Amino acid sequence: MRNAIQALLNAIDREVGGVAIVRCPDFGLREWLVEQVESLVPNAARALRVTDVEAALQQPDRLTLLIPRNERDAVLDLDASRDRILEPPARSQPIVLFLLRDGEGEHTLASEAPSLRSWVSGSDADPEALAEIDVAKEREAFEAVQGAPPETWLERWRSGRMEMTAANFRTAFNASLLEIEEER
Repeated sequence: MRNAIQALLNAIDREVGGVAIVRCPDFGLREWLVEQVESLVPNAARALRVTDVEAALQQPDRLTLLIPRNERDAVLDLDASRDRILEPPARSQPIVLFLLRDGEGEHTLASEAPSLRSWVSGSDADPEALAEIDVAKEREAFEAVQGAPPETWLERWRSGRMEMTAANFRTAFNASLLEIEEER
């Protein structure tokens, strides 16, 4: 199973001096994702929330969390600012742009910001989409790796017949997400 928060952090790590994009389904989840990034990045990143591109550009040594009031303007400003982002002094931390999925910023990125779109390709994350799973496919994969369906694996785990290791705790968590409970 894919770890949505890890994918988000990987996108940020890939863009040390550039721009990473995080797609959010709504404003509530956007706030939660911003808080997750703030809590998970190292203190040395000195995460800073800003609402406009100019403020983000003024902080090349800080992880800048760009939460725009106007997504379209932010995307166009970033697209036009590529040279400024890359010129010395080089950024030591990325700008992380939070956009609403299927919102105005995402549409602008696709249709009016080709430079930014090509630059961030591979450094974007949609944690909610990554968290969605195909249960049947994941159950098949689980059984292929573990040699048993999730319910059988969990029965052995819960009965104490398996060693309490970090890997087994992780497997137990994944199995519990895939477990099909019998109707009683």
